[in-house]
Amino acid sequence: MMRENDLSVFAFSLSAYLPARVRQWASQISEQRTSLNETTPFAWLFAPSPANLGFALRTTCAALLALTIALWMEMDSPQWAPMTAWIVAQNSRGQSLSKAKWRLAGTFIGAVAGVAYLAAFPQSPWLLFPALAVGAGICCGYATFLRNFRSYALVLIAFTCTIIVLSAANQPDNVFMIALSRTTYITLGILCESGLAMLFAPRLDHVAQQEILGRLQDALCGACRGMTDLLLGHQDGLFRSRALLGSIPSLADQTEFSDIEMGPHSHAGDHARASLGAISTFLARGLSLHIHMRAAAPLPEVFQNTLQKISLLLSQVPNQLMGDHPVEAATSIRLMLQHHRSDCLQRAVDHLVRFQNLRLTNTSPTPEMRDLLESRILEGALAKLLLELDVALAHFIATQHPLPHDHFRFDQHPEKDFTLALNNGLRSAVAICIGGLLWEVTAWPEGAIVAMFVAVTSTRFSSFENPVQASNGFLRGAVWAAIVSFFLVFWVLPQQASNETLLASLFFPMLVGGLALRSPAFGGTAAPYNNFLPFMVGPANHTRMDEIMWLNSTPAVVLGIGLGVWVFRLVLPFDAAAERWRLRRKLVRDLRNLASSKKDFSTSDWIALSGGRLAQIIRHAGTSPDPVTEAYLAGAMGLMTIGLVVLRLQHVLTYENLPTEQAQSIQHVLKTISHIHGYSLQPAQAASHALEKTLQAALKEHNLSTHLELARAVGSLEVLRHELAENATFLDITRRFHVRVPQNSRP
Repeated sequence: MMRENDLSVFAFSLSAYLPARVRQWASQISEQRTSLNETTPFAWLFAPSPANLGFALRTTCAALLALTIALWMEMDSPQWAPMTAWIVAQNSRGQSLSKAKWRLAGTFIGAVAGVAYLAAFPQSPWLLFPALAVGAGICCGYATFLRNFRSYALVLIAFTCTIIVLSAANQPDNVFMIALSRTTYITLGILCESGLAMLFAPRLDHVAQQEILGRLQDALCGACRGMTDLLLGHQDGLFRSRALLGSIPSLADQTEFSDIEMGPHSHAGDHARASLGAISTFLARGLSLHIHMRAAAPLPEVFQNTLQKISLLLSQVPNQLMGDHPVEAATSIRLMLQHHRSDCLQRAVDHLVRFQNLRLTNTSPTPEMRDLLESRILEGALAKLLLELDVALAHFIATQHPLPHDHFRFDQHPEKDFTLALNNGLRSAVAICIGGLLWEVTAWPEGAIVAMFVAVTSTRFSSFENPVQASNGFLRGAVWAAIVSFFLVFWVLPQQASNETLLASLFFPMLVGGLALRSPAFGGTAAPYNNFLPFMVGPANHTRMDEIMWLNSTPAVVLGIGLGVWVFRLVLPFDAAAERWRLRRKLVRDLRNLASSKKDFSTSDWIALSGGRLAQIIRHAGTSPDPVTEAYLAGAMGLMTIGLVVLRLQHVLTYENLPTEQAQSIQHVLKTISHIHGYSLQPAQAASHALEKTLQAALKEHNLSTHLELARAVGSLEVLRHELAENATFLDITRRFHVRVPQNSRP
């Protein structure tokens, strides 16, 4: 459940006290507005929702308040204060607070670094710009390893330092005052935005808890629907599970902002992330069970009856969780899950007893013995599946009913992609060198502005996976800000002498920008428009920007941003196909390292890593995935399943309870996986050979402990044989991955 903005929080808190007729009237208006949004592309402007209008009004007032105070304090560049107010204004209070905190930290550190740089390289531009480029490259590269606005803080260090150095280049004696002034602007803008936002955010912790509730409800319901289809053998279940697995990293990141809103002593965010992690494991185990059932087809009749009962239970979960009392429903579902899990385990024991009795009365294995063994393996896998859903529901309940003296912590650190970090650092470093070289060679008086905004653009988007796509909206927004500021500077503002009329002239353009910021179609353009409009208008106490000043400064800003965007196309440009190819090689390398035990992965770590890779492939696909992307997603899912099976086999080998021959055959399978390089069916054949040996040994084994370990190995090898054969082409990283699409088919 995604929040629209803080005004909706206020509306939510009052809704309980409104008469039923008023609530019905409001609902009808909302339905009419939704219908209008679907048919009118500019409904965000002509028929905005109350939440969007409230956000635009609030942030516009905060920006104008920051500008008023900056003018009252006689600041030399008051436009930076309203720019900051727009920059830190986000869709939720948690996002705004997080961005404000890390923006303050990045500004302070960047200001100190700017003073240090200018002191270290006085009047030495040919040393200063390379040094700035190296520092910015290091910041942008390391920002790749961080999540959310922690990454933004490092980026901010880079371009704050550059802005201060370029602003003080012609007056190095004033560098300290320039750094202090910039820090003051930033602080003022943040305080104004935060102060006004607090007035429109009552019961913030309650609304944040409701957001976590909605987010987990959607994830749990989607997981249960996908799992129902998987257990029944429907193809839709595979697509649903894959999409949900790819979205869970983003959902976990969003939980951090709700955590901030609920306060430092709440552990609801940790329980929410743990619940999402359990949902990932639930889906991964379900996919493995789905493959196991396909490999073991036809399924024993006794297990098919169990499957129908569990599928019926999971199909009822969404309706129960989305009811009026989700916590009570989750508690009831947990009791049913525990009952069915106990039944699965009991049936597994019954199958084992019947198997032992048949083994005592038969000198050789029979088809019934094999069915009993297969049923017991599948019943055990189903019991583990239900356990993961039970764990997810337990954490779901803990987010809504906090436990006394709860000290639970849960976090998963993102993967460190050193190749991507190096590319990001190089892009920003090259861009800053180009901006500095242009200024130094041309001696353009406004060259400092060009170099400044080249640095801002290149550092701001360097940590994005696809900086070209992300920065295009940045350039469009700057162009729109230039167009609007042209009319303001040339026709409106010259007629005004007081600051009050200045604020009145800026109110409507900012309000429109705030409304556009809430529109999904125009948000990427509206953000830079709101940021740069105050800079291009150049408000001041005793002067107004005239035509000459505008023609000198505004084109320089647009040119600087355009050069920054152009650098992303020139220096290590993003290529979705090349990124998928690199990602595929990383997937295979990680699998080889896992099989050879060179890397120590836990089950949750491997699932989290695989989910992150799936999310990357989906992001690279854009809005229209093609058959190659679908094939990559299927391959990534296959490798995730193979990795889980490898972990299970390594766990079986750890107990050293297998007969020597079977243990050696399993070790041989793991060795062939660790040496995969080109196209080869040898790993699948090794798994098939090991399965045949292990199955025969399991059917004949008298020792109960050894028999149980052999049965675990049999279940794992059945899945492994199928997936290694199915993904042999994807595992071949000696050549690019091509998919042939029939002429009469469509993606």
